[in-house]
Formats: sequence, structure tokens, C-alpha cells
Amino acid sequence: MNKRATVQPQGRHFHRWRIAEPNGPVSEGLCRECGATREFRNWLAESDFITNEEHRMTRAA
Repeated sequence: MNKRATVQPQGRHFHRWRIAEPNGPVSEGLCRECGATREFRNWLAESDFITNEEHRMTRAA
């Protein structure tokens, strides 16, 4: 992976990420506010999904 130095934000803000088109397992994101960079996964791990039954169980609780 190509790691680049990130720019430290000036003050506190919510990052507004502009994420590059998917091309491989990760895409680079650039914050429009401060110029910080971050890598975003282009996939979700199997554990990131819940089944319909699990969803119903959490709503019933």
C-alpha cells in the first residue's frame, strides 16, 4: 500500500471525505476541509453483515 503523509487538521471539524473510485481492496479518501488522507476498504467483512433474523431479534429487545 502506498502510504502518504497526512495533513494535520487546523481546528476541529467533521471530515468531508472525497473517496476515489474503487480500484482494488482499498480506495484513498481526501478530506475536503483539511487535506487529510485515509484509506477506505472497498469490501465489508462477513461479520459486518447481520441476517434478517438477527435484525428482528435486536428490534424485539
